[in-house]
Amino acid sequence: MAVPFVIAAGLSVLAGAKVFSWIYNVMTEQEEQKQRDERKRSDEIRARASAASQRQEVERLMLLRQLGEEYSQFLLESIREHRLAVADVPAELVELERMIGQEVVDKTSSPYRKSALRREYARIEDAIVRMREYQRYLNQQESQIRSLLSKEAFGDLLGLDTTEPLLPVDWLYPGKLVLVSMDELSQPLPRFNHRISFGQNDTAQKTLALRYGDEIPVLVKSAHNRYEGLFYGCVARGALYYHHIMPGEPIEFVVERIAGPNAIGTLHEGVVRGCLPIGQLKHPGVRLLSGQKILVYPTAYDLCLNRNPFDEKSRAIEVSEFNYQARGVQSYQQLYLDVDERLLEEISDARFYDTEEPWTLMGYSSTTGVISLAKASVQLGCVMRDDGEMLEVRTVIQTGTLQIGLDTPFRFTLIARRLARAEQVGWGYGVQEFLRFCAQAALDINDSPERLAQSRFYQRWEQVIAYQRSQEENLSLEFPLELAQRAEGILTLQRNRLPLEVWEQFDLVSDKLREVLSENNPLNPDYCVRLQHWDAKRSEYIPSLHCDRRNRPLYTRQKDSIGIEGNFSQLDNDAQMLRLLVSVPSASLKRQSQALDDLFQDRLVNPALKNILLAPEHYLPEQEERSAPIAWANTLDDSQKRVVELALREHNIALIQGPPGAGKTTAIVEMLYQLFCQQPNRRVLLVSQQNTAVDNALGKFLEKHGNSLEQPIQAIRIGNPEKMSSAIQPLGFDRQHADFLTKLDTRAIKAAVRLPEAESNLCYVWRAILKQAAQSRAGQDEFFITLLADRNLVGATCVGLATNKGGIDQLQFDVAIIDEAGRATVPEILIPILRSRKVILVGDHYQLPPSIAPLLREDEATKALGFLRENFLSGSFFELMFERLPAECREVLDKQYRMAPPIGDLVANLFYSREGQRMLFNGHPDSHFENSYLLDESIYWVDVKGRQQQPHNSMSQENVREAEEITGFLIELADKVNRPTSVAVITPYGAQKERVRRQLRHIGWQNGQLGPLSIEVDTVDAFQGSEADVVCYSTVRTEGGLNFILDRKRLNVACSRAKLHLLFFGDSHYLSSWRAKGKDGFNLFPEIMKHASTAKVEFRKDHLLASMSEADSSVCFAMVDQE
Repeated sequence: MAVPFVIAAGLSVLAGAKVFSWIYNVMTEQEEQKQRDERKRSDEIRARASAASQRQEVERLMLLRQLGEEYSQFLLESIREHRLAVADVPAELVELERMIGQEVVDKTSSPYRKSALRREYARIEDAIVRMREYQRYLNQQESQIRSLLSKEAFGDLLGLDTTEPLLPVDWLYPGKLVLVSMDELSQPLPRFNHRISFGQNDTAQKTLALRYGDEIPVLVKSAHNRYEGLFYGCVARGALYYHHIMPGEPIEFVVERIAGPNAIGTLHEGVVRGCLPIGQLKHPGVRLLSGQKILVYPTAYDLCLNRNPFDEKSRAIEVSEFNYQARGVQSYQQLYLDVDERLLEEISDARFYDTEEPWTLMGYSSTTGVISLAKASVQLGCVMRDDGEMLEVRTVIQTGTLQIGLDTPFRFTLIARRLARAEQVGWGYGVQEFLRFCAQAALDINDSPERLAQSRFYQRWEQVIAYQRSQEENLSLEFPLELAQRAEGILTLQRNRLPLEVWEQFDLVSDKLREVLSENNPLNPDYCVRLQHWDAKRSEYIPSLHCDRRNRPLYTRQKDSIGIEGNFSQLDNDAQMLRLLVSVPSASLKRQSQALDDLFQDRLVNPALKNILLAPEHYLPEQEERSAPIAWANTLDDSQKRVVELALREHNIALIQGPPGAGKTTAIVEMLYQLFCQQPNRRVLLVSQQNTAVDNALGKFLEKHGNSLEQPIQAIRIGNPEKMSSAIQPLGFDRQHADFLTKLDTRAIKAAVRLPEAESNLCYVWRAILKQAAQSRAGQDEFFITLLADRNLVGATCVGLATNKGGIDQLQFDVAIIDEAGRATVPEILIPILRSRKVILVGDHYQLPPSIAPLLREDEATKALGFLRENFLSGSFFELMFERLPAECREVLDKQYRMAPPIGDLVANLFYSREGQRMLFNGHPDSHFENSYLLDESIYWVDVKGRQQQPHNSMSQENVREAEEITGFLIELADKVNRPTSVAVITPYGAQKERVRRQLRHIGWQNGQLGPLSIEVDTVDAFQGSEADVVCYSTVRTEGGLNFILDRKRLNVACSRAKLHLLFFGDSHYLSSWRAKGKDGFNLFPEIMKHASTAKVEFRKDHLLASMSEADSSVCFAMVDQE
């Protein structure tokens, strides 16, 4: 047993020795030897590897040098090519900048045209700066390459990117707009290590920056003079660019002071200086106060927003209260023609390069898209470039003859292809609008004479308005100095010292002077009133008063005298002829003139309307059929439904003919309801020539539907409160303004009673401020603007809309409903048309055309405006459009509800029949009127053998016998009738109107009443649009021509005013036997007499008249629609 034990012990010893060497970290001899052998072998291998590595490093460095030198040459060659590619671009950009600058300061350019050019100027200026910076970028890249090459830093050299063909977006320069975070400020930015600093304004700028979070808009103002890559930035200018100029949003302008014709102030926390021309205010007559804030739009500025580049003395950017960018359409855009210069090498016609030579459109192919433009003798074939930003010239041909096509509302500039590719100076929207113009021109090309004639038609209206302004806005009184009294620097002109023939002119000038001197008039007398004397050497009137800031003339006016206080040192001869000139701009005529200018300059909310106005027969209707039937809100006849359906489906323009009593108001009320149901958020304008028409439609709509729609109707009535109906006056601005102030005052009083003394005193201060605001014109204007912005239904007359109060002329509407469109002149009707996306014209061209100012019918006007002899004023805009627009855009109301059937038949047969087909029908049967009749017959002809005569100092006519017959009939009618009855006495002549009024006053006619009769006496022209139960028509004429009273439109109005009875008073023999000479007219009186009873006028029996109470009468006519 011992043996095993020994073996076990031996094993134990051996195991302990091995462990010992590990425990004590010592090697055995064998291990030491083995290690020496391994190290030796390792050193040998490493030596061989090191030698191989050294050989490879030498080869690598040689290859690295070779590749580095090759790459550097490649980079330098690329830089050289980039320099050559843009070598001529800077000079061309400077020339383009010069050309735009010249046109901007050209006085003949419109302000909206200038606005577009100014925008282009800023782009060109930016392109010039970027081109200069691009040269610096190329220089820096070249310098870096050569530096690394000299240092043999081939690895870093190979790490460089190739130079870019355009200035990298990371490259900063003065005028650059960047978005950065707060952490990036004052820190090296990626790639070029540029840094942005706020300099000494660091705290203020960072305070501004806090509101923008991680996207702080910073405009680089300048580069540091000594430290490369360091730039000064401005948050205020960056925010102005990023949040206002680029999106076209207004910014607050704070007024500091008034300097001549400008308001000087600041924008954006007082950092940016601004200049606001007074003429660029929406209310130039409102006096601006220091500290006043106005929302404006920058219009003229340099790249760094420091000054107006078009004014050498400017130290501030120019701003305007008008947003020309938003109002602009194609005529304000600059279009560029991208051309390969090689195509122009053969062009020798110097006029082609003349910037004043006009471009014309020669043709357009809708299939190929090729547009032919011509300038001088050169014709260009163009297409829209692939990116749509400009036109690309494909062909250039010099024809040898002058090429004249259609004028276009665009301005074209040739731009070299390499520049066009390098700089983004195009304008895609303008190109699209030009293509639309070309497409419309292609439709019109066969009838171009008609289109040009239509254009001349509008241009003639410009001349008419200009003539009216020259005559109506300027009044003068000429007199010798000896007739005036002079004492201590005061010259007094008395009416009774002047010749009798100039008394009327004195009164006119005196009234105009009173208007100028009125406290409510914002006009400055220094600009409106001038005293002049005749200078024989110059053969003209020159100023008579020495005027400066300290010595300004003072004008006074009394009933029969005018006083002028001033320096009369230039007047030394009593025989001198003086002229007192008073000029007061007519807001209405000025707005009409502006409307015509807007039309020609394409300042329309809907540009498509211009083409329609110029070529209505070529309009392709844009209509959309409804998918679901209309849920009618009122009881309508079929024609009224067709009218409303047309108004809903047509996108641009719809015309509706509404004969007398045909329910136009009912149709308009339904139309308004359906329009707001279709789109609750739309803004609608309801406009008419007469206040009663506006008030009637507006009142009925609000009464029926004001609170029944998805969104409540917020309405406002614009105009003179005295001319509004009592029911509508609460919608007028004056009432809403007064109610608003009253509510605030009431709240202040209640608060003053319950609050502690300190707060109560503040309430009284607030009341005092409110009283001051009630009398403040500026405060009223501000409130008016606020009201307009919040109203979705605006009612106005054409005259009321022709003002610029509160920015009315800046309002835009989705739909304009123009009632009585046949009575509006072209300039008047253009005002709402230009401001609306869709226009619905309601009128009747079978009735009288627009009333024309009397001065336009005078011989002087005909001499100045020869085309007035061509019946220029005899038609209406509505008639012109109705006859020429496609049938799909027209509808006719064909049932009348006003007139008793016999009168309706007369009107329909004489005036509303075409080619033997009757177009107007009676909406009510005879039984509907049976209980309302006052006489046995509906139509009478009372034969009167009187004599026409011309009153003293009058060019009109009167007939005393007819006036007496009418008076006698009305006396008997007032005696027989036992219920309120409306009566109208109408006549073609103003003198007869006055004669009848005198006769009626003699028998007790007062305030329009004669017993139960409400009697109105007026001319036919003035009574258009009105109605009465009984109408008496005095023909007056017993000799001479009848063309005036037989005018179909005037006679239509005369015959269609009566609801129950129509009586003609006149010489039946003469009027029925008269014959027109040649083709000057057709006598309709025989036809009228066929419809009329010539028997004695017989009254209905008394018990029938007495049985009708006032309530019954109102029920009877509940369905009769006010025209």
